[in-house]
Amino acid sequence: MREQQLSWGEAIVEGSLEWSFLTRDDLSEVSELCAAIEYFDDPIQHRELGGLTEDFEQDWAYASNHAVVGRDRGGTIVAYGWNHITAPDVQLPHAWMEIGVHPAWRHHKIGVKLVAWLISRARAWYQHLRETRPLLGPLWVGCATDEGSRVAADLEENGLLKPQRWFCDAHRSLTDGALPLVLPPPGIELRSFERSWSDKVRQAHNTAFGTRHGSHDVAPDAWERSLERPDSRLDWSWIAVQTNNPDAGVVGYAVNSEIIERQNGWREGWTERIGVLPAYQRHGLAHALLAASMRTFADHGCVLAGIGIDTDNLPRSESLFGGMGYRFEDKMVLFGATFDD
Repeated sequence: MREQQLSWGEAIVEGSLEWSFLTRDDLSEVSELCAAIEYFDDPIQHRELGGLTEDFEQDWAYASNHAVVGRDRGGTIVAYGWNHITAPDVQLPHAWMEIGVHPAWRHHKIGVKLVAWLISRARAWYQHLRETRPLLGPLWVGCATDEGSRVAADLEENGLLKPQRWFCDAHRSLTDGALPLVLPPPGIELRSFERSWSDKVRQAHNTAFGTRHGSHDVAPDAWERSLERPDSRLDWSWIAVQTNNPDAGVVGYAVNSEIIERQNGWREGWTERIGVLPAYQRHGLAHALLAASMRTFADHGCVLAGIGIDTDNLPRSESLFGGMGYRFEDKMVLFGATFDD
């Protein structure tokens, strides 16, 4: 069921710019603004016209209600804010904030005011949903941005959203020194990934990450598509099962892929997903899965091991992966908060 067009609220964020709701005709200019911001900030994530258009055309996006643009006196878009909302039938609604302000206008503190407007807008949307769905779960509002960026500073100054998760890439050499050898904890054995275990691994992944702020279960079709990518290396991947009851289910996993740097010819084994069920955490199982993956990568001629890290406890992850020789790069932080009114 499509959400009704909303009429509440006005597109007024602050007084230095002329504000209006985002239209399809604005997308090209917003993409140009994103390019200008990226030239100055060099962010980890990049926005282009194709992605902006795809988001605008989502059946439930209604960007003309949930996104605004700010123009200077010459009519040029120099700031924008966008709440990317979940479908109206989702029981736990989310609003993902996107913010962009041209560096020449940041001294007006437009970003801080956009944060406040977008949070207020998300809460108004939530109240709109609750008019017909009184048993709706709480609203989560969040924004992922580079650690140390101006957007992060604006979120911190506003103060309503708090750091909840961190995302970063980490790499280590497979040729400088001996690789770690880590045995799994007693009662657990590691096995090579087999396709027949695929859905059990998916279920384990959803359980392992189910308590993370802003997380969503991975559906079977999306999971299978990820395993069928050309760079996927299931024969380099590992699962952990109970020794005395191996058919009970997966208690840990490392799903791996391969990155080939075409220009120089080096290859990197990449840990796409790694997780351990909560009851089996803090016993060295993640270390064992990483160590097994590293040795598999080296056996297949890779010179580097890499991993994309998603954590709600950054110090613990730095201890885990740093202790295995990984060095962190490209750190992002997810700010978020839950509202029930």
